[in-house]
Amino acid sequence: MSIQHHPDFDQHDEIAFFHDPESGLRAIVALHRSWEQPSVGGCRVADYATEDEALSDVLRLSSGMTKKSVMAGLAFGGAKAVIIGVPEESRRAAVMRAMARITHRFGGRFRTGVDLGLRPTDINLMQAETPYVFGNATPPPSHATADGLLVSIKTAVRHKLARPGLRGVRVGVQGLGKVGMRLSTLLVSEGATVVVGDIDGASAERAADEFGVEVIAPDRIHAAEIDLFCPCARGGILNDRTIAELEASMVVGAANNQLAEPRHGEMLRERGVLYAPDYVVNAGGLIAVAAELNNRPEGWISEKLDGLAGTLDQLFDAAERSNSCTALAADRLAEDRIQAIEASLRSAA
Repeated sequence: MSIQHHPDFDQHDEIAFFHDPESGLRAIVALHRSWEQPSVGGCRVADYATEDEALSDVLRLSSGMTKKSVMAGLAFGGAKAVIIGVPEESRRAAVMRAMARITHRFGGRFRTGVDLGLRPTDINLMQAETPYVFGNATPPPSHATADGLLVSIKTAVRHKLARPGLRGVRVGVQGLGKVGMRLSTLLVSEGATVVVGDIDGASAERAADEFGVEVIAPDRIHAAEIDLFCPCARGGILNDRTIAELEASMVVGAANNQLAEPRHGEMLRERGVLYAPDYVVNAGGLIAVAAELNNRPEGWISEKLDGLAGTLDQLFDAAERSNSCTALAADRLAEDRIQAIEASLRSAA
């Protein structure tokens, strides 16, 4: 099967496979759209079961990055890199330097940086090889992602529960990485009742000790008695089984590609669950990257994050008017914005 016939292929502009024999690196880079601005997306490091699984991930993630960009009012094309296999510590530095050299070959058309599995020390190594790697700015992208999620959660609660704040709202946070941990702290400070789950039991216990949250098994937190489910781990969490078990009336989370299949957006709507599309609400990290690349001040980041509320208002209203799910409403609006950018570029050519 050719890549063009792959089920996750979305008219991508460029897809490249790489192998560096010396370090053992195997990687895929996908540029979904290449516009006047660079194509931007993080570099994920994961133990994929097969190369096809890695290809599916990079295709879906890069396509989602374009949607994330335009929905945040930016003009970056979406991109993504995946490193196939978590390297052994003895060769990790060599793998990261090789990935940086691959990134440099694109001459700035592709910019990459922090993502799942990539460490701050990896970023430092890569930045020594190329200027086209981002992610160690202040504030870090993970903080902006969590801050944007808080804005989005408040917006969803206002729509679904007609409540102006989060006091007494029960929120279940699945995944306590940098985003999930910060978000949990913010939710507690807003008066929400927070339950958490993470495959790393030590992280969950630390959250319980530091800010008094309840701990639930990560694979069951979606079924807990909560008002809002916040998936902040891996994608595909919203599927036939988990949606049937949901107690929450809202889903707002940082994980990419939360819907296992597009039809699950409609399944959520039929169950009366308000879903805030992931590539809208988790755009804070990309906004922070845009600020880093374009030398924008922190105030610009805050303004963009506050703007997520207006975008969600527009999406929720559009879904209600058309009697469709919010995922479909988001895809329609994102596609309209993508086509507007491409029409503008054609007319300027």
